[in-house]
Amino acid sequence: MSDQYATRADSAVKTSRIRSNFVAMMVWQVGNYLVPLATFPYLTRVLGAAHFGVLGYATAIATYGMLVTEWGFFLSGPRAVVERRGQPEALNELVWSTMIAKACLCSLSFAVLLVVAYFDRKLASVFPVVLAAWSMAVGNVFTLNWLLQGLERFSAFATVALAGRFVALPLTFVFVRHSDDVACAAGIQGGAAVLTGLFSLIAARQLGVLRLPSASLRSVSQRVRESADMFVSSASVSLFGITNAVVLASMTTPYQVGIYTAAEKLKAVANMVPAQINTVCYPRIASMFLAQPRSAARLTAIGALAIVSTTLAGLAVIAYVSTPLTTLILGAGYAGSASLLKLLCLASVFGNLAYFLGLQVLVPFGNARVRSLLMLAAGALNVGLAIVLTPRFGADGAAVSLLTAEALLLAVYVSMILSKPVLRHHFTQLLIR
Repeated sequence: MSDQYATRADSAVKTSRIRSNFVAMMVWQVGNYLVPLATFPYLTRVLGAAHFGVLGYATAIATYGMLVTEWGFFLSGPRAVVERRGQPEALNELVWSTMIAKACLCSLSFAVLLVVAYFDRKLASVFPVVLAAWSMAVGNVFTLNWLLQGLERFSAFATVALAGRFVALPLTFVFVRHSDDVACAAGIQGGAAVLTGLFSLIAARQLGVLRLPSASLRSVSQRVRESADMFVSSASVSLFGITNAVVLASMTTPYQVGIYTAAEKLKAVANMVPAQINTVCYPRIASMFLAQPRSAARLTAIGALAIVSTTLAGLAVIAYVSTPLTTLILGAGYAGSASLLKLLCLASVFGNLAYFLGLQVLVPFGNARVRSLLMLAAGALNVGLAIVLTPRFGADGAAVSLLTAEALLLAVYVSMILSKPVLRHHFTQLLIR
């Protein structure tokens, strides 16, 4: 009986921890979007749709740098931290080898940017704005949110992430006064990322995780190899989002980029809750997968249902208030964002569930590479459709491309789970008492 009570007590503790982690991540997510929302309507009006489009284009280019710098560590890192809990030396080496790998990747991506800017006139024309935004990639080098996530220190994670944003908040109102201040606006966003990185270093040091540098060429290269599949999948995610803004910038007008970027930011606010469900569940499911497969399956099912229900609820609200919402927040110059917002929120219904099933089901069962390739194929489909549709339909064409690709990816994932006995058993075991 005592073992039974101990098991129940342990289960209650884990449930309580998941809830507290979810609350912490929701606080972070709300703050993460409230801070930009405080400046978002201001920037859309001061910069205007065209210059806001330039800011969106520069941010998209800088996001590519962040993508390469991150190299999938935000996905592989938490799992690696879980494996090294209770091993201080191994954990310290993991942290330093990851940061060194990120620094090398950031330098490589910046070199590629310089080469592209030399040959691409459009990029060269806005290069000062891109350079200001590039500090986001630099800040990402020493941002240790993945470490705090793996340690399940979500309260520290939320504090660190919000501190950087809040410190930089007033700078936008002080220094961005005219449409020509677009480079300053980009630099302030990048500065917030740098501050977040510094605060995460301090948090890791206070937790006793970050010690004197300890890494080798072997450990650095190992980190890069281990995260290669995750990088392909995260790079594929970019083909569903930021690449559409780049395609629009290359084939249409800055106005089309502006209304698409604005709608994307509003969609991100509606997607706050589903995004955090995935973030909180990931390390917990990973830690239970081998020792408690039934519990891992139960949490996976609960998480999937929660993601679908919250995403549909957000879509219903957005569909009802999209027109007055975009007018209120963005201003009269962004009328085209209302229809885009509906399409993007509908795409997130498929995309959120696909991302959750891929990360929480396919990856633990050894299908990380298959998942990555499928995401890459779907992302390529999105880009291909965007190239075909945007010259004629503008931002609406980019949104339809995204919706089509997300829906097809989810259909393929569900088909895989239903067709493979081991994946199907992961859920059917919940029906067996």
